[in-house]
Amino acid sequence: MESANMYKEFMEQRIALIAEACTTCGKCFEACPMTAYADFEGADPERVTKGVVDIIKGEAQTPEAVRWAMTCEKSGVCIDACPEDVNPREMLSYAKLKAQNTQIERGEILEASRERFQTLSRTIRLLSGLQLDPGIFKNLTTVHHGKKNKADAVFYFGCNILQTPHILLSCMDVFDRMGLDYEVAGGVGHCCGIGHIRCGDLEGGAAMGRRSLDLFKSYNPESVITFCPTCQMQYTEFINIYSGPKEDSPPFVHITQYLVEQLEKLRTLFVRPVEKRVAVHLHGGTDGVEDNVRTILRSVPGLELVEIDQLSDHGYQCPTLHVPGAKKAVREKLFASAKSAEVDLIATVYHGCHRDLCAEEGSRGVVVENFMSILGQAVGFEYPDWTKTFKLYEEMDRVLAEASELLSANGFNPEAIRGQLQKILYS
Repeated sequence: MESANMYKEFMEQRIALIAEACTTCGKCFEACPMTAYADFEGADPERVTKGVVDIIKGEAQTPEAVRWAMTCEKSGVCIDACPEDVNPREMLSYAKLKAQNTQIERGEILEASRERFQTLSRTIRLLSGLQLDPGIFKNLTTVHHGKKNKADAVFYFGCNILQTPHILLSCMDVFDRMGLDYEVAGGVGHCCGIGHIRCGDLEGGAAMGRRSLDLFKSYNPESVITFCPTCQMQYTEFINIYSGPKEDSPPFVHITQYLVEQLEKLRTLFVRPVEKRVAVHLHGGTDGVEDNVRTILRSVPGLELVEIDQLSDHGYQCPTLHVPGAKKAVREKLFASAKSAEVDLIATVYHGCHRDLCAEEGSRGVVVENFMSILGQAVGFEYPDWTKTFKLYEEMDRVLAEASELLSANGFNPEAIRGQLQKILYS
């Protein structure tokens, strides 16, 4: 069965189950933190939830039900609130797709999908070209079919982490020191397909995700270790879209879970204390990650983990938090709480959050580092965070002066891409 057909069949099967199980009690709507930002004052939770069920069943689309589907930020708070055997986050994702597909022509969907993917590819290539030797970039992103018949694990780092390569290199350095037998897979050539799917191009997204899964399986791994929360979500909640219900796939394990499982081995690598008060920037939505990161950082010698008040129920990561006002609220609460607690630094979990927040360091007076950089300090290595450095410069002349040689080595004319880099770094 082709991946595209798998997606449609899987989605319709899930819709049938959800529609049967959902009692439209409205508990998911009541729990949703995004409704406060999206003009739902006075809305009846049962009516809105019924409207969403109607959408996925292909029936009438009420404006408030469509609006709620469009404001879902996948925090997963609704999952715990549901008293039935329903995943409201999944239900809302189908409702969003159904609403999009009735409002936009097929040709427009495909064009938007292509444009989004091309923009992502250019952005990743440019920011990687600022920071990575071309040989390293090629080794990370080239398909390695046939290089190895077996690896204990595949480290699937996704696409966007290449915009913050110091995080990716830190992960690999830790794996190497732990003696993990692994292969890497990532970059836009190994995408999970979520960009296409979010645009409504189910066929393109499903085919892309299936090709990536086939690559992972070619190494016969015991597990696939992920970093990106979106990739983890796609390959756990929607694995049947890519593999088919009767095919076996390796388990997808988030890196934080892997490190917790290997905590005793990780402890043996620590060579120096990290004498800092640290608060973690948290998001829900990916099972266990919040507790995992706390456990990992508490194991670092000298580090004091400080709990702060924050809006961790707002989305599953910062970059996809698009509801007006919500992202600003997250930032203001995070930095105000960190300052009040007198922490030395805020530790980000995901690369996307780090990319969004690191430039705030200059004006907020609180250092922002990824948790993998902190582990690196304890283990005895440190990769420069050029993404943050260049963002803090706020001066393209300085960026190009320092990175022109590397950009040229990666095939870019520094002056020709000035405007594109300006937009990527400072917009």
